[in-house]
Amino acid sequence: MTLNKRFRTLLVLIVALALAGCAPTPSAQNSQKPKASASTSTSPSPSVEPLPDLTPAMAMSASIPSMCEFPAGKLVNGELKKKHPDYPNATLPGIANKDLVIAGDLTGDGVNELAAVFYCDLGGVAWPSHIQLFQSTAKGIAPLGQPFQMGDINGGARGIPESMKFANGQLVIVDRELLPMEAAAAASGKIKVSLKWDGKKLRTAAVQDLANPQNGTLKTSEVNGTWCLASAKAATSTKKCLKVEYPQLTQQGEDPQTLTFSSNNGFTSLNYYDAPLGIVYKPGTKIEDPANPSAGSVQPEKYRLYSNQTQEVFVRQAH
Repeated sequence: MTLNKRFRTLLVLIVALALAGCAPTPSAQNSQKPKASASTSTSPSPSVEPLPDLTPAMAMSASIPSMCEFPAGKLVNGELKKKHPDYPNATLPGIANKDLVIAGDLTGDGVNELAAVFYCDLGGVAWPSHIQLFQSTAKGIAPLGQPFQMGDINGGARGIPESMKFANGQLVIVDRELLPMEAAAAASGKIKVSLKWDGKKLRTAAVQDLANPQNGTLKTSEVNGTWCLASAKAATSTKKCLKVEYPQLTQQGEDPQTLTFSSNNGFTSLNYYDAPLGIVYKPGTKIEDPANPSAGSVQPEKYRLYSNQTQEVFVRQAH
């Protein structure tokens, strides 16, 4: 082989080795590949549309539950159109006054509900009115709970409330109150009632006596519950109990009775048929009766209901 030929062969080998040294190794090739994202991409979840606030006009065509012994149905221009099969002269359930249909957040979910005053009867004398709530749903307006009967808090006074508004998350209603021995259609009392939603139904939170301002405001949380007669030992209670769901009083073996309240020197007195049931003593307040000194030692850490006439102490159970 000539010198030139050897030189060319050597030059080819050098170039080949140089090119081989520049080529990336398999591990280097792998390290240069773009890394896959650690998280797999997902399609965004569809956003949930907020429920719309209700407006009073929506109540005019809403569905309502049964009231005044009429079956449930759908309103047309604010009135149920189907007549009662047994009472042809009955007044159909309907919105009593468009001004008594109001919007506000009663449940605390940030969405306005509706409250509407309804009137209906089975003919003859007038009936107390009903309060029906409505809620906003994905399918539109729908009833919320069952009708609240104003007769349960106003003593059975007939007719339509004077006013209704939302305030501090509660429904505030001004209505007449039937006092003991009055005719139901001629109630002379006047009350302001605060109703709250408890998750299942409307409950009375407070009652203010507008006809007798000196009576102040009754907070039902201080009187509602089961009250049982304290035994002679004062540390336990007997089985003789009263159940108060203001204004209703229930005693074993007797028909339910309607309560009223009055206030004197900061103490609340519950009465029925104008006779005193007892004075409410809050926890920490001592019962002072010179004729019955032992009453002051009866479970002072609890709510007590004391009758000066019978000298009985009823203690409210866990409420």
